[in-house]
Amino acid sequence: MSPPDRFSHIHGGSMQKITIVALGWEEDDLTLRAIKELKSGRRVILRTQRMGAAQWLEKEGIAFETLDYLYDECEDFDELNERAAEAVLAAEEAVYGVADLRDETAKAVAEACGAKCIAGPAPEGALLVNAGEETMCAAACEWETISPSAHVDCLIREIDSRELASELKLRLMEAYPAQTKVDFLKPDGNIAHIELEDLDRMKEYSHRAAAYVSKEENIKQLERYDFMHLAEIVARLRAPDGCPWDREQTHERMRADLLEEAYEVIDAINDDDIDALYDELGDVLLQVVMHAQIGKEHGEFEISDVTTAICSKLIFRHPHVFGDLSASDSDEVLRLWEQQKKKEKKQETIAETMRTVTRALPATERARKVQKKAAMVNFDWDSALAALEKVHEEANEVAQAIRDASGVEEEIGDLFFAAVNVARLAKVDPEFALGGATKKFIDRFAKMEEMILADRGTLADMTLAEMDEYWNRVKKTM
Repeated sequence: MSPPDRFSHIHGGSMQKITIVALGWEEDDLTLRAIKELKSGRRVILRTQRMGAAQWLEKEGIAFETLDYLYDECEDFDELNERAAEAVLAAEEAVYGVADLRDETAKAVAEACGAKCIAGPAPEGALLVNAGEETMCAAACEWETISPSAHVDCLIREIDSRELASELKLRLMEAYPAQTKVDFLKPDGNIAHIELEDLDRMKEYSHRAAAYVSKEENIKQLERYDFMHLAEIVARLRAPDGCPWDREQTHERMRADLLEEAYEVIDAINDDDIDALYDELGDVLLQVVMHAQIGKEHGEFEISDVTTAICSKLIFRHPHVFGDLSASDSDEVLRLWEQQKKKEKKQETIAETMRTVTRALPATERARKVQKKAAMVNFDWDSALAALEKVHEEANEVAQAIRDASGVEEEIGDLFFAAVNVARLAKVDPEFALGGATKKFIDRFAKMEEMILADRGTLADMTLAEMDEYWNRVKKTM
């Protein structure tokens, strides 16, 4: 959580005159502007005694106070930062000295009262010579919330303990290889050139210690990859000197692939195979990124349009989360979703919403969705048992159509539609139910065939009645 959010309840008065000054960690870090403020005659409050400025103030005979007493009184850093900010704001007129303006209490005080801020030398300034166009910067204590990426350099400051360095190392190694080059700024100001895996093996740590982690240029050296890597790989595959097959792909050619990958995700879920699930989800994500890359090359759209579209949709369709409406349960959520969806698509009738149910869905799933929309205005059966009567009626009509040799396809369609109604009202997904029935048939047939072969028989030589005997034996066991 960012400081403004965390300290949103802290308010400063309009007449407060507080100046926040970055003093650095060493006495030599003091700038002329900082010295001027410290000598202004106003009350001086230091974040901690552990700064060179404290020794300088003592030599100059300038009275000051520190907030070190809060370390013993507070349960955690959140409470410490909150009380420190409150203590500074209570002073109303003061010079507040911190080692670095990125200190959370400095941010909170500035947010609360609009304090004047005077910059000073960054404690990790000696490492900035390495900074490239993209460098992620963070305090070591933020290790749980940072999202490292091997695409960019990473500058981590205030590594004040071996324990913190260890947590930080493990976090960074989720993105960077263990042998990644790191420039480590030691407490004495010297720089050690180490590898990432050695970050928690240094002799000393302090608030002044910092590390500069270099990005990994060679994508083949990585052990873990993020979304940006996927986009980079797909762009490389589609490049003129990339893969001939990938370059030939179009939106139209990839239609079947997307469906197949989605079905494989369903298989992984049905099999409760988590390893297969994330693998298959990766295949689906590849389809999305590939379509986005093709769209970018043709000047149609790019991946940011895809993410913008879905984020905008989610925000708009969740007014109970991002707006003023409320929803106490899932049923209310679904009603709100449909209302927002109709507004979004400018649909005025239920029939219009039915027609927008994608035709590419499996027929049973499309039927179920259309029936749900009719049910929203109570055009529905009272129960699954009541709907089952319609199945019997439609089955009789199928039998008559077969006898008449006319309208068979239409009547079978009506039978399926009625069966979907029963499944929906029984809270059963018809697609999964049919899939389960098919799997059961395959398993039973395999067992039947196994039994016949064990009896030295063959399916080709058996009558239907003989196979039925084996089939009935199988049904008793599975």
